Amino acid sequence: MRRASVLAIVILAVLSMSPTAQAAGTSGEFLLFSGVAEPDIGVAPNGDQVLVTGEGSFTVHPNSVSASGDFTHIDSAGNVLVAGTWTATQLISLDFYGCRFIPAEGVDLGDDSLCGGALKMMVVLNTPLGEVPAIMTIFCIIGLQAPASHDTLEGEGVTLNVPGVINFNHTVHGDNVFVRV
Repeated sequence: MRRASVLAIVILAVLSMSPTAQAAGTSGEFLLFSGVAEPDIGVAPNGDQVLVTGEGSFTVHPNSVSASGDFTHIDSAGNVLVAGTWTATQLISLDFYGCRFIPAEGVDLGDDSLCGGALKMMVVLNTPLGEVPAIMTIFCIIGLQAPASHDTLEGEGVTLNVPGVINFNHTVHGDNVFVRV
């Protein structure tokens, strides 16, 4: 019996380290608003940028997502390379940061339904040349648990990894919010 208890504690500890499990205490439905006032921007190592807007909803426990929006890929010289739409196909994880407070700005929003985190989703990019699978992460810096790398105004935004094509792996700017419903 004692061995089973120790095993259960070890399993729970391991599960608590995974991103999806971190959201386990954060069940419920959220509305997603990305690029509210102006597009979120992510940048690739070569200087190319992606501009993203979108909205939808997602649920944690059980994990589901219904979201879509627009994107534009701009090269480092400012030329539009491709523009299209994106559609979420799967919620991969939510690293929940909390609600109400924006420590990077010293702001108390006064509303416990305004929340933040790192929402990672599988998406399909709909381009003039066809559909392309990608992984999108939307960062919202609301919440006291935002990691140091995303607890700044520059930490809000989006990353977009198009495997084998390009990885916009750094946030530049964002205007996002997750609203608990």
